[in-house]
Amino acid sequence: MKKQKRIVKLLDNLSEVKNKKNEELKLCDTLIKARFVEMFGDPGLVHRENKVCNLENVAEVRSSHRIFTREFTKSGVPFYRGTEISLLANGKEPIHSYYISKARYDEITKNDSKPKIGDLLMPSICDKGQIWLVNTSKPFYYKDGRVLCISPNREKFNTIFFHQYMKMKSQIEYLKIGSGSTFAEFKIFQLKKLKINIPPLKLQNEFASFVQQVDKSKVAIQKSLDETQTLFDSLMQKYFS
Repeated sequence: MKKQKRIVKLLDNLSEVKNKKNEELKLCDTLIKARFVEMFGDPGLVHRENKVCNLENVAEVRSSHRIFTREFTKSGVPFYRGTEISLLANGKEPIHSYYISKARYDEITKNDSKPKIGDLLMPSICDKGQIWLVNTSKPFYYKDGRVLCISPNREKFNTIFFHQYMKMKSQIEYLKIGSGSTFAEFKIFQLKKLKINIPPLKLQNEFASFVQQVDKSKVAIQKSLDETQTLFDSLMQKYFS
């Protein structure tokens, strides 16, 4: 009986540690948002002290070629839907359940621009700002219509700044297109017409440096959280399986 109580207490303590680590991660995200608003104001508003234009004037907004179900393969180049993009946006590696062949990938990307490091990929149903800042040069492809790609002008934007800006702005804009609708999603033409603030690049770079510092803390916290989760799962397996 005493042993059981010790085990339960240990698991409770680990659960508490996990909760604290998750709260620390949320606090990091809150800190980044607060810093953004402090430096650049409300992302949902147009700030006339900055240059303002439509997104289509400072970024390429596009989707992909259509991939049919019959073209899926058991292995090859990962194919991402909105679900996988949302996971990647939250720093989680998706379990690749869909692939296309390397030959098909080479065919459709030969004369077409493909996402590159620093581009943004977002699900068309983007209600939580779940936008992935592409950070890999490994081949992958994505679902037409349901995943949208934004490739910003690197002379106008620091991509880390732009990522945070679009994460926050997309949540605001999604509420507008979703008003009175049970199923709303972003369309390419809507994104192209978004009014975008372009603050001085010096300020964007300053903000990006801040984000990178906070991200270092997030990596350390996530590592600790993963280790705690592994220990928790191991103990559960040992004592309750």
